[in-house]
Amino acid sequence: MLPIGFAALLGLVLGRYFRVAVLAPGVVATTIFAAFVDWPNGAGASATLAAVVIAAVSLQLGYLVGTATAHSSARPRPFHPPALAKLKISADL
Repeated sequence: MLPIGFAALLGLVLGRYFRVAVLAPGVVATTIFAAFVDWPNGAGASATLAAVVIAAVSLQLGYLVGTATAHSSARPRPFHPPALAKLKISADL
């Protein structure tokens, strides 16, 4: 349970402040963390593998939520009309 919560929070932070390229090192770090937490606690290989996969998926879902919150809380840019409004158009044809 600890690696899943850690991965989700890490994903939220990474999604809020970084681009998608940071996910690869994040997945590696989460995998190592999940393996080192579950393996010494007496979990079998299949349970450890399941925890690693679930932690990696929760990291990516956390990244998705973090990115969504970053985009939803960003201020919209003001609209500037095109430069055509500055052109002087004569009525002489």
